[in-house]
Amino acid sequence: MKRVSKLVIYGLITAAIAFTVISTNVTPLSSWQSAIAQVTQTETTTPKRLTITVKVSEPDDLKVSEGEQIEKGEIIADRERERTRLTAQQKQLQLSLDRLKAASITPPAAPQVVPPTLALPPISYLEQEAAVAKTKSAIASIESELELKQEEISYLKGVKNLDPIILEHEQAKLKQLKLNHTAAVREYQLAMGKMQTAKSSRQYQEYQASINTARRVEEMNQARLNYQRQLSEYEQRLTDREFQVTQLQEKLNNVENAIATLAVIKSPYNGTVRRVSWLGQSADGTLTAEVTLMVNK
Repeated sequence: MKRVSKLVIYGLITAAIAFTVISTNVTPLSSWQSAIAQVTQTETTTPKRLTITVKVSEPDDLKVSEGEQIEKGEIIADRERERTRLTAQQKQLQLSLDRLKAASITPPAAPQVVPPTLALPPISYLEQEAAVAKTKSAIASIESELELKQEEISYLKGVKNLDPIILEHEQAKLKQLKLNHTAAVREYQLAMGKMQTAKSSRQYQEYQASINTARRVEEMNQARLNYQRQLSEYEQRLTDREFQVTQLQEKLNNVENAIATLAVIKSPYNGTVRRVSWLGQSADGTLTAEVTLMVNK
């Protein structure tokens, strides 16, 4: 009769522990310790069988399998990937929040008085004109040499029994003079182009100077309007940042709360996993599993 009473007590204790596990999505270790403490107070012996219901994000979160021997304190379920994902999200949110708080929003500076326009300094084209004269002189000199060389070759062609090497040598010189003439012409054209560019640049500067004076009044008026607009934008940015800080802080709090619920489920006893049953999937995507543990005596 006493044996039957003990079996009834064991069954009631096992049912109480199973109800404690099922009543929460993820049961922290402190809950198991509390349940174990209650068992110890009511009975000096451990239960023969313990049913543990856990919720996990994916099948790999369940760390035990049927027939496996486990020891007290060994992990039964741990949502590692979910915790890693949430921790990374927490770090990213914290980093974004710190950056947002550290970012400075500088108020706009008041418009300053527009300084008067300075007159353009005098300009001289002596350098460009000297380059043009130099290249032009070089062309004339080369052309003179070309004329003399052509006359020399014509004379050599009429000389009897002239060594062909001499004629070839002079013709090579003529060819080189022609190349030098081409290069000198290009230098002349380049010098002329630089002088024309300098004159065009000066004309453009003078044109810009002529319209700068007319722009002064318009610029001062525009500066005042821009200052008012920038001041409004500055105040709006302050408001927007405060709103973003509030949003990020709320998201960070939600993530931290989610991390806090991801408790590691550990075995309260030494024993053997008799059965692992998958009960289904919740609307939030989590999987529910039931682990039956045969407790070692």
